[in-house]
Amino acid sequence: MLKEAFRSIAANKLRTALSMIGIIIGVAAVIAVVSVAEGTSQSIKQQLSTIGSNLILISPGFTRGGGGRVSTALSDLLTEDDAQRIAQMSPSVAYVTPLQQGNFIVQYERQNTMSTVLAAYSTIFKMMNLNLLDGDYFTEEDEIARRRVAIIGTEIADALFPDGDAVGKTIRITSQNTRQNFKVIGVLEKSGNLLFLNPDRSIIIPFSSAEQRVFRRSYVSSIVAQAQSEQLAAQAVTEIDAVLYSKFQDTERYRIVSQDAMLQTINQTMALLSFMLGSIAGISLLVGGIGIMNIMLVTVTERTREIGVRKAVGASRRHILTQFLLESIILTFVAGIIGVGVGFALSRTIALVGSIQTAVTPLVIIIAVSVSIAVGVTFGVFPAMKAAKLNPVEALRYE
Repeated sequence: MLKEAFRSIAANKLRTALSMIGIIIGVAAVIAVVSVAEGTSQSIKQQLSTIGSNLILISPGFTRGGGGRVSTALSDLLTEDDAQRIAQMSPSVAYVTPLQQGNFIVQYERQNTMSTVLAAYSTIFKMMNLNLLDGDYFTEEDEIARRRVAIIGTEIADALFPDGDAVGKTIRITSQNTRQNFKVIGVLEKSGNLLFLNPDRSIIIPFSSAEQRVFRRSYVSSIVAQAQSEQLAAQAVTEIDAVLYSKFQDTERYRIVSQDAMLQTINQTMALLSFMLGSIAGISLLVGGIGIMNIMLVTVTERTREIGVRKAVGASRRHILTQFLLESIILTFVAGIIGVGVGFALSRTIALVGSIQTAVTPLVIIIAVSVSIAVGVTFGVFPAMKAAKLNPVEALRYE
C-alpha cells in the first residue's frame, strides 16, 4: 500500500510539487518566526545573566493624580540613607549601592565626548560582573577619602585616548554647573549594553566624590541591591519593601524590580509573542491544507475507474480510504521535512542579514512537522472518504 502511494504521488510530479508549496511555506514561516522570537528571548536572558545574579533595582515611583492634579514621576525621593537602611535591615541582601546617573561632556586635552557618569560604591563592580581591561578598581578607602578617581569604559577610552595609555591620565567632567577633574585608574572590558546602563559608554566614579562635586543633589537616581542567593531573592525583595514602606507609607512612591521578575516577565512575553507570530504564520499551513484537499479531490476524480477496478477485484472501503489518506499524509510529511530545511535556512539568513540572534529549537521542529501531518490527515479525510464511497459499477462506467 505504501509503494502504491509513492507511485501515485510520483506519477504527476508537477502537481505534487505545487500541492506541497503551501505546506512548505507554512512550516518554514512558523520555524523562522518562532526562531526569531526565541533568539531574541535568549539574547535578553544572556544580557540579564551577564550583569550579575540576584540583582534588585529600586527606583522612584510616582505621585497619584486626582482632584485636578496630574500624576507625576518622582525624582526627589530616594537617598543614600535609604540604601544604608536597606543594608542594615535586610539580612537577605548581600550588597547595596546608591546610584547617581547623568550625561556629561568628558574632556582630555583636545579630545571630548559625551558620556554617562555613574556614581556608586566600589561594590558595583562585583555586583554587576564588571571586569577590568587595564588598571585597578577604586576601593572603599577611595570612597571614604572622597578621591577623584574614575573607571572608564572602552568606548570612552577609545574616544579620549586614541593612542592608548588611559590609566594615570586626568579627565575633566563638565556640565553647565560644574567642571571637575578625575584621574583615570582603570579601563573596563567591553561588555555591551546591560539593560539600564552601558558600561562601554560610561564613567564610574566613587559615590562620595560625585554627590556634591558632580551631581550636586542629595537624592539618588536609584538603588541597586544584590540578594545573598537565588533562593533568598524573593525574601530580599520583601525585606526591602518593608524598609521603604515604613518610610514612605505608599507602595506607588517607589518601584522594586528583581532580576527574577524580569526573567519571568520576559519568558511570559516572548512565549505569548511566539504563539501569536506562530499562529499568524500557521495560517499558511491552513491554506496549504486546503490546497492538498483540492489536489486530492482532483486525484479521486481522475482515478475513478481505477477505484472501480480495485473494488471489483475485492478491495474494501477501508483499503481505498487508507490508500488515499496515506497519500495525503505522505505529501504533507515530505512537505513538512522540506519546510524544516527551508525554515532553518531562512532563520540563518535572517540572523546574518539582520544581525540578530535566532534559535531553532527541536520542539519547534517537532511541532511544525506534527502540524503538517495533522493537516494531511484533516484535509485528506474528505477526499479519501469520497473515494471509498464510490459505487464500483458507476466507477467502472466513468469516462
